[in-house]
Amino acid sequence: MRKLQTFEAYLDTFETITAYLNKSYYQGESQSFRLKDETSTTTLLNILETVDEGEYMKYILETPILELGKNYKVTDDHNLAVPLQYGYVVRTKEFDEAFYYDGHDLGVTYTKEASTFKVWSPIATQVKVEVQTKDGIETYDLTKGDKGVWSITISQDLELASYIYLVKVNGTWNQATDPYAIASTPNHQRTVIVDSEKIKMDSKRELAPEVKSYTDAIIYEMHVRDFSVHKNSGIKHVGKFLGVVEEGTRTSRGTLTGLDYLVDLGVTHIQLLPTYDFGSVDELNQFETYNWGYDPVQYNVPEGSYSTDVHNPYSRIIEMKQMIAKLHEKGFRVIMDVVYNHMFDRQTSSFENIMPNYYFKLGDNGEISNGSFCGNDVDSLRPMCRQFIVDSCKMWVKEYGFDGFRFDLMGILDTETMNQIADECQAIDASVMVYGEGWNMPSIMPEEAKAMMYNNKKMPKIAHFNDRFGRGIKGSPFEYEMSDIGYGLGYTGDIDRAMNVVAGSCTDIGMEALFVEPTMTLNYVECHDNMTLFDKIMLSNRCESLETRLKRQKMITALILVSQGIAFLHAGQEFNRTKDGDHNSYMSPDSVNQFDWDRKDEYIETVEFVKGFINLRKELKALRLNTAEEIKQHVTVNKLEDRIIEYTISDVKAYGPYEEIKIFINPTHTPLHIELNDNYQLIANQTGVLNEQSTINHLTVDTIELVVLAK
Repeated sequence: MRKLQTFEAYLDTFETITAYLNKSYYQGESQSFRLKDETSTTTLLNILETVDEGEYMKYILETPILELGKNYKVTDDHNLAVPLQYGYVVRTKEFDEAFYYDGHDLGVTYTKEASTFKVWSPIATQVKVEVQTKDGIETYDLTKGDKGVWSITISQDLELASYIYLVKVNGTWNQATDPYAIASTPNHQRTVIVDSEKIKMDSKRELAPEVKSYTDAIIYEMHVRDFSVHKNSGIKHVGKFLGVVEEGTRTSRGTLTGLDYLVDLGVTHIQLLPTYDFGSVDELNQFETYNWGYDPVQYNVPEGSYSTDVHNPYSRIIEMKQMIAKLHEKGFRVIMDVVYNHMFDRQTSSFENIMPNYYFKLGDNGEISNGSFCGNDVDSLRPMCRQFIVDSCKMWVKEYGFDGFRFDLMGILDTETMNQIADECQAIDASVMVYGEGWNMPSIMPEEAKAMMYNNKKMPKIAHFNDRFGRGIKGSPFEYEMSDIGYGLGYTGDIDRAMNVVAGSCTDIGMEALFVEPTMTLNYVECHDNMTLFDKIMLSNRCESLETRLKRQKMITALILVSQGIAFLHAGQEFNRTKDGDHNSYMSPDSVNQFDWDRKDEYIETVEFVKGFINLRKELKALRLNTAEEIKQHVTVNKLEDRIIEYTISDVKAYGPYEEIKIFINPTHTPLHIELNDNYQLIANQTGVLNEQSTINHLTVDTIELVVLAK
């Protein structure tokens, strides 16, 4: 980091060195600077510019073309010498042109006869690998080759050997695990070599239904540990990958839990909160602490605490693959929640220790971009960083069978990277979905490059969590804005926004379009972040009876399932999940985060209600049209008495059994009597999807009710 020492010098371009002298040292003044190479040959450096920066004087020095990866020193005219550090030169176009490596063999390539290690670090002066086998520890020197790739081939069988890299860069020896590794010892202390032949497994992807359009997805977000940790889950593999897919599990009342429950519920996609190796849970003592896992350490290694044997490097790999294969077998697609926008800790990151100043966003004066509010932002604009992210996603799709990705704080990444991920992953399987949080985060990146929702036109295959939907229907998700309520909680002043999002946020119904297509809007009111919908309603609508508030929960969840776009549910939303008002439970105990199977039994009527609407959405393609053009052709949305929405999907016989579907939403305490212009079948109301449909030509839309009619 700059401006921490008395004297610092950085190669910031191929032509200039930036030197800083603290004013406490000779007032920060120096009339000359010299460059000394490894042979002690010195070169006088011309001072191009001098800038007063408060406590420091900054000098821009002209330098001859240097050979990156060599040791140099810079001295001032008082003969104080400091190592020349490789600074912003690694972030220049010239550096990328000279050192971008387009190979896909970084990390370890294993055979029984030999293992080849490759590390990319053009600015390193030495690289070693420390290999530990059952016979002891050996350290080997790597040789630098083209594009700054260091390599060595060790001719012996190194299966299950652990290793770390030792990288000398900027005059300092750094220790790093292999960022490209796929296996690890507990708690990411060392990376491990495994035999790829022993982890090959059929993901059974072909057994999962094809996804012809993003709008066909009904996504269910859940956390591996939450799902099984409750005392009444009936699941033996508590907190494990295998616990997600145990069959035949029941509550003490004999009702479904676990995988059988998911199958019965009927959702199409299971989105798992982070399942790669993260830093905040001790893999040797899983239940000592809790965390969602948004603190990545090893992007290509499954989380060890979710395996049954963390000491066996194969366990976490095989058991994750078994989980995915079983979910496919049961008809689900599986989404991986990924956090490529930041890491657990920049300073201890293997990326930073192997290639300082390259993989993380930095400002012109060394300031660290912190749009993630986690102390660092990954810089996807750097070509080798982009390639790593793309290759990592492809690995999860190809080798494990994941069917898509939910990107945490996607707006910190750039549009080109996201488009490349979608293109290359969908080339492997056309059903892969790519979506994320498209918020405009305050990171150091040009606005036009951010992969945020307001740039959705630049990312035709990417979907976004639709904040217009969440706020428009629920209101503010933040605990300090409990009085901010949306249409679904009774604020009819938000009816125009509600009309727009019901129609897929891609037309000018109610207000201007937010997205180009309905495939870009992910409709949700609840996820792992912020309060659950139930907790929000309980606080914001505390003046209402419990019965009324429970009706709101049902009405809003049904609204998600009949709206145009992509439907998204948070695990437990179907049984009024509560976290006791905890708005940020990322490290709260299991008692707060657990999937409460007793509560599922308590609110089984609501579960059945949601199941009915899930099945209705799957049966009626008209509720999930593919394009904005189709929506403009078939969907109209009106408001009645400025408080009730009339949402009509007409001329849709080609999409299913009905010519027209008409939906009324009443979030108010006053019913509305409506004379219909024809006979309609009553399909669903506040009791749920009806088994026996009646024919009606007039209707009373009750208080806090969503009604579905069809003809």
